[in-house]
Amino acid sequence: MKSTPAKTTRSSSIQLRNAVFGGFLKRPPLALLAALGLVAWGPNDTKAVNVLFNGTLDQTALIAGGQLNPCPIGWTVDASKTVSGAFFDGGDSEQFCNVLDANGYGFFFKPFQGTLGPPADLLDVSLYQDNSATPGTKFTLSGYAAGEANYCGFYTTNSPAPETLFVIEFLDASSSVLASNGFDLVAAGLPNSGPGSMSSFLYTTPEVTAPPNTVTVRAGAFMLNAYGTSGGQSFFVDAFDLEAVAPPSAPVITNQPDQATVALGATATFTVGVSNTAGVTYQWQHANVNLSNGGNISGADQKTLIVTGVAASDVGHYRVLVSNGAGSVYSADATLAIVGLNFFPVMSITGKIGDTYRVDYSTKVDPTTWIPLSTNKLTTSPQMVIDTSSPMDNTRFYRAVFLF
Repeated sequence: MKSTPAKTTRSSSIQLRNAVFGGFLKRPPLALLAALGLVAWGPNDTKAVNVLFNGTLDQTALIAGGQLNPCPIGWTVDASKTVSGAFFDGGDSEQFCNVLDANGYGFFFKPFQGTLGPPADLLDVSLYQDNSATPGTKFTLSGYAAGEANYCGFYTTNSPAPETLFVIEFLDASSSVLASNGFDLVAAGLPNSGPGSMSSFLYTTPEVTAPPNTVTVRAGAFMLNAYGTSGGQSFFVDAFDLEAVAPPSAPVITNQPDQATVALGATATFTVGVSNTAGVTYQWQHANVNLSNGGNISGADQKTLIVTGVAASDVGHYRVLVSNGAGSVYSADATLAIVGLNFFPVMSITGKIGDTYRVDYSTKVDPTTWIPLSTNKLTTSPQMVIDTSSPMDNTRFYRAVFLF
């Protein structure tokens, strides 16, 4: 098998995502493709755009119903074992495998959670993100990766053998996979010196094209048929970039939305400029989630998005998907930040959706009396509770009491 060499520089279009302002957000088998060469750009190619949200993996949170430890926001982590089934400690976000940004995070795969047996209980872990796509759009995926010396992916002595892949898949409207492209990182020269060697291996996949009926592109890293060995044996990735080149006659963005910094309660606006507006539709997103008109949001389906009465929950990254009959393209991210923001204590409650908790506080570390602060019915887990009555550096201690 001829492998694709690692590419050690990135295109000028890459736009790395920084952490959210405020900081309290602390398969089926693939058809493995032989990597045949680096990406070849034609003379009339449109400028590529990175379509990933949180491509650096630096924004992390504990995801309800997901893995036991914090994982990248906006990404899905699926883990399962061949015998045991669904598994919830297959990987997580860690700073020791961060490559690019100071105090950032990478993703730590845990092959040692699988066993050879008998019976074999092999581990599959998929880290991926889904984004809208249209037929004819061309994609390449790049990212940093490395294994440790005893990582099972470097061995092929068992059957099925482990697979260590960068993956680009295309899905239709029913979420069925139309095409699955897996690129073998070991064959491409994956280093075996652990996190310290990640910066030497920036791999870029060959270019692939979305087939007819595509509505979603899925991209990320898959570790399949993994098992524990001994000593240093893990696999790590960081800083993904999914470059997209829209087909001819697709919308062309001429003016990217600007960053916005406003006072608490003020109004923020984001506007995108498009050269060929005939038949164009717009879909604005906040943190990779589609927005809809209502509440303090208007223009979610127009070229200008308006956010009124800006609150802490509105802080973050905004972008817009611009589409017409020929294709679609994402804008660059624009960040909404707040000036003059007070710093309030934030409590995180993890529990069953629908349960009700009372949050109490005290000004002493060993209290005899607790003061009720708020009653909270969980609509998500974990759920954040902000003590707006205690700005700045007041000393308070908190507890959450289950009510019903």
